[in-house]
Amino acid sequence: MVRFTLEAFSDLEEFETEVRRKLLDEIEEQLEESREEADITVIQRPSYGAEFPRLKLTENDLNHRIYFDYLDSEIYVFAVRHREDAYSPEDMEEAVERLEKLREL
Repeated sequence: MVRFTLEAFSDLEEFETEVRRKLLDEIEEQLEESREEADITVIQRPSYGAEFPRLKLTENDLNHRIYFDYLDSEIYVFAVRHREDAYSPEDMEEAVERLEKLREL
């Protein structure tokens, strides 16, 4: 089961309703049902002391990056970004803060 942090839900709320629906459908399908075929890469940012999986969504008019982690056999999405906003220094700093908060659970 895919779970979302409160921050990830806040990210989703920034998108239009139709985009949000597509994102939720794609996240569920790719992380729960077809993970082996999904475009997942481990993001390594040693300068931030972070390493976490990222799902790349580029179908159905999407161009988004989903940052997630595994915790107690569950998948937790902690950030949802449009590609234009992903990977900037500010984005990485915020992602690392969210990841650290998640791993403290």
